Amino acid sequence: MDERDRAILARLRENSRLSNSEIARELNVSEGTIRKRISRLVSSGVIKQFTVVTSSSGIDAIVLIRMDVKRAQDIIKLLKSRFSEIYEFSGRVDLAVKLTCGSVEELNRIVDEIRVIDGVKGTDTLIRLG
Repeated sequence: MDERDRAILARLRENSRLSNSEIARELNVSEGTIRKRISRLVSSGVIKQFTVVTSSSGIDAIVLIRMDVKRAQDIIKLLKSRFSEIYEFSGRVDLAVKLTCGSVEELNRIVDEIRVIDGVKGTDTLIRLG
């Protein structure tokens, strides 16, 4: 990664909606150069994902999950297909799923769905208060 790659990343951090041609104009290079560099940053893992950050108008929660380690890979695969933020831990808690829900009812429904996954031994839910 060189100075130009860092400049591209800085522009994207400031405004992820910038087009390749807008970044190219700011950096005084061709649009193709920007497109190729962004593609390389993605394939090399520097850029891990393109995402949307929503306003916190909903309920932010973290579901802590204890699971049967023999079923870990299946559980993780299933959760990754449904949720974008999943963290693995060692200790009393095996996984954490971060989510934002529109209502307490939606949060309860999602937690209930997680609890019935084969191999999930238990859950605890943390709700952000402020």
